[in-house]
Amino acid sequence: MPEKPLYRLILDRTNWKYGMANINILMLGIAYEGMTIPLLWTMLNKRGNSNTNERRALIERFLDLFGEECIEAFLADREFIGDE
Repeated sequence: MPEKPLYRLILDRTNWKYGMANINILMLGIAYEGMTIPLLWTMLNKRGNSNTNERRALIERFLDLFGEECIEAFLADREFIGDE
């Protein structure tokens, strides 16, 4: 039976305005050959940074679907700091 692949996960967020609407997306992707392939995301109904609970919920969705044994590394910008 073939082994499950190992994934390098990337957590990122983007925020911009379209007219009067704020578009704020927290995204979890997989690094592949120098690029990131979006996998799961959450639309944040606010401007600015995500909080720990929003980030945790996105990562939990990944773990529920794929499990933690397939994670080789987890990468994120310094904006994703927190005590937890």
